[in-house]
Amino acid sequence: MAESEKSYWIKSGIITLLDRFSMLVFGFLGFYLLIRIYDKEVFGYWVLFLSTVTFFEVGRNGLIQNGLVKFLTTAKTDDERGRISTASMVLNIILSFFNVIVLIILVAIGPLFVSWFQAEVIQDLIYIYTITTLVMIPMQHFIFVQIAHLDFKGPMVANFVNKGVLFFFIAYLFLSASPMPLVYLAYVQIIGAIGGSCIAFYFAREYYRFSKEIDWAWVSKLYKYGRFTFMTNLSTMLYKSIDTWMLGALLSSTSVALYNLCMRVNNLLEAPTQAIAQIVFPQSAKKGESEGPEAIKKLYEGAVGAILALVLPAVLFVFVFPNFIVKFLGGTEYVEAVPILTITVFYALFLPFANQFGTILDSIGKPQTNLVFTLLGALINIVSNFFFITRYGVIGAAYGTITTYVVTFVLNQVVLNKMFKITWWKAIVAIPNFYMMAFGIIFGRKKVEPLQPGNQKLTTKKEDELVNK
Repeated sequence: MAESEKSYWIKSGIITLLDRFSMLVFGFLGFYLLIRIYDKEVFGYWVLFLSTVTFFEVGRNGLIQNGLVKFLTTAKTDDERGRISTASMVLNIILSFFNVIVLIILVAIGPLFVSWFQAEVIQDLIYIYTITTLVMIPMQHFIFVQIAHLDFKGPMVANFVNKGVLFFFIAYLFLSASPMPLVYLAYVQIIGAIGGSCIAFYFAREYYRFSKEIDWAWVSKLYKYGRFTFMTNLSTMLYKSIDTWMLGALLSSTSVALYNLCMRVNNLLEAPTQAIAQIVFPQSAKKGESEGPEAIKKLYEGAVGAILALVLPAVLFVFVFPNFIVKFLGGTEYVEAVPILTITVFYALFLPFANQFGTILDSIGKPQTNLVFTLLGALINIVSNFFFITRYGVIGAAYGTITTYVVTFVLNQVVLNKMFKITWWKAIVAIPNFYMMAFGIIFGRKKVEPLQPGNQKLTTKKEDELVNK
């Protein structure tokens, strides 16, 4: 591995991990404070609102991000980059207004929406969020442009400001002991989106390239590429949100609050998966085009092995001490979540395989295949969650979702083995190598090249000096 490439992985990995860590800290501490400000019923309404609007935002990101990153990464001239950037911005605006229209329709059919989730406040929150989704257009665009140029510093700061504004407002509510209606949180989200957009605009200034005219051929090309990722992301959100939605529809917002506590723990465990996926995508797009399937195989097995090495100790800790974690996060009021957490914690062992499956397929231009499997997973999750929730209550959501993860894991590995000769167990075998690498870095004695499980070799400092000479 070339020195510049090693530097890319190390620098990008640190920045994206810091980005994910700060988002998790804001989300986790915000959750920790919110369940102490509001009762379980009101907090459950906030969770249902977030899961609904996130569904739309993730869909928009799917249509815009991967196509922009892929084509900017491989563009040959500044003129081409300008046409791609302008086309992507136009597509972002069109889709954002489409999201607003759909959200307004949700507000218009309020009686049906309210009867499903049993809460008028969610209707008000969605109405306010129509402003937020428009404000986020420039922030998302300039963040994606920076990622395409392998620059992750600006996105980290923009996301920090965007999420930080809401967190500090929640902290103010907690410290002042003056809870306000949930709609105030939605208004503060608008302020955070404005701040994040300004920061993203500032950091992306060296990458400003726009054409004077809209190249509709590029708009069409970006749409045709991104439509599969768009549908895949929507299906992924359906996949990941159906348990929460079905709990709200079949049971109550209180059951949503209990389950969400477990999901907050899982969000912490999922951070390495999301961070590594973000830096693997542009590298996979390059290597898949220049080096072929063998490079993809090494990237997948190495990335999954690295993630598992990071999350495995945390999974074991949560599994051994679920009672302590639940009481620490939610207090005795949430003790019913203990058996749920002992099941949901194992989601973290399946997510690295699933996420990297999607990342690899999208990066090599096969989003259709990824879409098919994500839709299949969403369908399985709907059926399994309905079956288990109606029979076992809140814990049924955990039974249903873990069943879906097991089934989709088997299907994904069959496809990866056929396409790239990828074997899932090599990622597991690579785990000890990553621990040895960490040990060497900490004590300064040995090092190992990361994300190459088939070629890892430990060397001493003296051997390195001889090679360099």
